[in-house]
Amino acid sequence: MYRKYSDGKAYKVIAYIFANFFKDEEQRIMRQVVKESRRHDCKVVFFSTLADFYFNDLNDRGEQKIFTAVSVERFDAIVLMSESFKLDEEQLALVGRAREAGVPVLTVDKGFAGCINLAMDYGNSFQEIVEHMVQFHGYRRVYFMGGMPDNDFSLERERVYLEAMEAVGVPREQCRIYYGGFWETPCQKAMEQMFQDFEQGLEVPEAIICANDSMALEVCNCLRQQGYQVPEDVAVSGFDGLEIERYHRPRLTTGVFNVEGLIRKAFEIIDQGCPDTYQGEKIPVYNAMRIGGSCGCRCRDDHNASMEMVSLKRELHHLLKYQGDLNQMVVNIGTLKQMEEALRVVPQFMGPLWYKDFWFCANQGFLEKDVMEFGSQEKEETPIDYTPVTKVLHYHNMDPAGGESGWAEVSYWEDMDFGGIVPDLHAQLEEKGFLLVTTMHLQGRSIGYTVITMDLERFWFVGYSAFLASFRHLMELLRAQNQLMKMYTEDLLTGLLNRNGFYLKVNQLLEKAEGQDLSIISLDMDGLKQINDTYGHAEGDEALHSLGAIIEDSIKQEVAARIGGDEFLIALTGRDIRERTQEIVHGIKKGIQAYNEVSEKEYELHASIGSCTDGIGGHTLDYFLKKADDLMYIRKSLHKRRQGHPKV
Repeated sequence: MYRKYSDGKAYKVIAYIFANFFKDEEQRIMRQVVKESRRHDCKVVFFSTLADFYFNDLNDRGEQKIFTAVSVERFDAIVLMSESFKLDEEQLALVGRAREAGVPVLTVDKGFAGCINLAMDYGNSFQEIVEHMVQFHGYRRVYFMGGMPDNDFSLERERVYLEAMEAVGVPREQCRIYYGGFWETPCQKAMEQMFQDFEQGLEVPEAIICANDSMALEVCNCLRQQGYQVPEDVAVSGFDGLEIERYHRPRLTTGVFNVEGLIRKAFEIIDQGCPDTYQGEKIPVYNAMRIGGSCGCRCRDDHNASMEMVSLKRELHHLLKYQGDLNQMVVNIGTLKQMEEALRVVPQFMGPLWYKDFWFCANQGFLEKDVMEFGSQEKEETPIDYTPVTKVLHYHNMDPAGGESGWAEVSYWEDMDFGGIVPDLHAQLEEKGFLLVTTMHLQGRSIGYTVITMDLERFWFVGYSAFLASFRHLMELLRAQNQLMKMYTEDLLTGLLNRNGFYLKVNQLLEKAEGQDLSIISLDMDGLKQINDTYGHAEGDEALHSLGAIIEDSIKQEVAARIGGDEFLIALTGRDIRERTQEIVHGIKKGIQAYNEVSEKEYELHASIGSCTDGIGGHTLDYFLKKADDLMYIRKSLHKRRQGHPKV
């Protein structure tokens, strides 16, 4: 039974889960959540993604692992921006786990059973906009650009439009409805259809009411391309108050997403202990209309559009340069042979983010390739998303301001139980007040997660999203290199080193073993050919695999290899190692004996073993190998009579 993060603390710890942290609207929400959490003695762990699962492809399936990164039972409450994700399966699984743990979940807009549902009241604010267009301005030839025909939000706004038109005496048959899919590309196609209708005799509207800002901006763009001025020729309204709208001229008349009201209401409910009385009903959060110039109103515009465009251009240039730097990071670091050396260079590319601390909490063995398991191939186990123990890589920005120097203190692979989020969690929460968690995945499978802290006002969220994508590619490259090295140096059948790996490791030992002794143990499996001929090559492989396992169980830090066929070698260096050499030989013999006593095979395992121990000085490796082989072959000649002998 895990303790809650807040046990023994004077604050609650809340999980806040949402998609696409790098978008302007989501950054605005994060800032408001942190601001409100301080008023309510709460700490917040944000869990977010680089995708909203629209495509449901391999990348999206990897991003969905963010839900299993949440140890729901350890939080006091969970706020789930359910409408920000396009798929529900993983959300519902998280809600189910939270319900079992007795942890309340607050959803926003998309309600789930057993949750407290906060619902933005789009209907009333949208009605204000429509009434402003048809009553205040008196437009009667008004068309509607909806989202999708079967979408609840689109249908609600379509209903409001039709009722408002009916209220001012416009018959239903004079109302025109197009569907722009809530975003630019389908809206462009809908506008093309509208222009074709103009050519067929349809009157140009006085106004077009759009179900969201993305479509409203595209409607304005399409009208201009056809020579129509907004609002002089056609008035336009939007809805939902996108951040990008403030760069548009004229500013849109639109509905503003009431972030402050939403977050305030969520924390009020959490303060009350999330009583069950809130479940089963929608708790409305009211939005507001904001008047712009696109409807025909004369509005004072305090924004300096030219300066804002210069700022946007500068930011785009900055992002393109940073993306080029990240590409260079992957190329350059990917050529380094030692992983620690590669990871030590990464912080040099993180300076522009203005971060404070970054953790990569990796699954154990995340760089390893899949191991062939002989004799247990009946059923492949379902992979877990996160291992019980994670290996933590930590970058601490040494610039006190969190600036661009790229100077970081690096610590490697500290063990931490999954669910701890980061080492010394409470110190981090008490100092910063919040953390941002994202999942790290390769080919749709989780390899761990990342955590970062920052100054919310200065942090470069878009740059961080680009960094995470490049960091993932770097991990994929390092894993591929690791797998290639394993294929070059390891024997897939036994998991021991192969001939290449043996010579590589032993030569590394000899470089550090001046004045010491070297022992070589040479081992041949007896009767492999007879096992292959009598019982098949699959049984021969099984026998080699079993002997390899016995050897591995008999050694500690020594080097062991299968160098080909039925031949094995073990090497160790040190002083006074003859006794240890005999311990290994004795251990292998006992392991073979124990195997034969319990094995249900129709044959027994046997091996011939020889060893040589001598001072390294003045001798080559080949000298030791030949001495050990000679002794092994003497013993092998004595064992000929029992090669592959069946059990009796």
